[in-house]
Amino acid sequence: MQKEQVGNVMSRRAFVGGSLIGGGAFALGGCASPVPSAGPCGRRVRFKLGIARYTFWKVELEKALALMKEIDCHYLGLKEGSIKYDASDAEIASYKAKLAKYGVETLSAGPEYYKSAEQARALFAFAKRWGMKYVSVVPYAVCPGREDKWGPGNREESEAMLDVLESLVREYDIKAAIHNHGPDIPTLYPTAEAIGARIQNRDRRIGICFDMGHQQRAGLDPVAAVRKYGDRIYEVHLKNITRPDSEGKAIQGPRGVLDIPAIFTALADVGFDGLALIEYERDYDNNAMGLAESLGYYRGVIDALNRL
Repeated sequence: MQKEQVGNVMSRRAFVGGSLIGGGAFALGGCASPVPSAGPCGRRVRFKLGIARYTFWKVELEKALALMKEIDCHYLGLKEGSIKYDASDAEIASYKAKLAKYGVETLSAGPEYYKSAEQARALFAFAKRWGMKYVSVVPYAVCPGREDKWGPGNREESEAMLDVLESLVREYDIKAAIHNHGPDIPTLYPTAEAIGARIQNRDRRIGICFDMGHQQRAGLDPVAAVRKYGDRIYEVHLKNITRPDSEGKAIQGPRGVLDIPAIFTALADVGFDGLALIEYERDYDNNAMGLAESLGYYRGVIDALNRL
């Protein structure tokens, strides 16, 4: 299936039209509605669209949930902050009830950076009590000679922390997806290939949280990565960017350089059925319109793929 074919279908269906907020495209291939039956080609997109919690890092939870209800999106990533990983069962139940009031649920937590077994265990214990099937993680060690520094530049990949991760996925029977970080942090899982090399001989419950934007910013093809590592991709961070290199910045879904139809086609072909969480990394103080435009576009692509 070629990008031009998808584009033609989208044009015929006018999938965005006047429906960026509240109707039209949001009803097609959406977060909560059943995915339409596969078209003549036999393809069916199985993954769910949601929003990464980092998208709302400047927004109070209730406001974020109200926006999600308005744009009819029903999956939100979880980061420690709104709720602590040592929260009581009652506090977890209360948090879930708050989400449910807006028709939202959380199926995973992360990405969580950890440099000790204690930190990692706290995440897995929380995920087990919540009922999550996987978490997103970044196992790391502090770079030698930079112990007194703070920030991404002092972190590097750690075999010891990967050993901890492997023991925890076996103990809790919860999958763990390692997040790729692109060219900005070359010492810390910059690409899907870097993660793949680290995990190829480890428990298959360890996989990839695939950030397609960072993969392209590292000068690599996101489509090729999906096709190569599809059976180890457990979560996708969905974004578009302004240019296909390290200078690329976040942009609304239909306006960037990534070939979103080709990436979604690859995800469908490999049978990805997890969460694709939108990381809209701009306009943090007022991102409702950008999110609505992006979500409408992504849903339109899904609808076109399902109906070809």
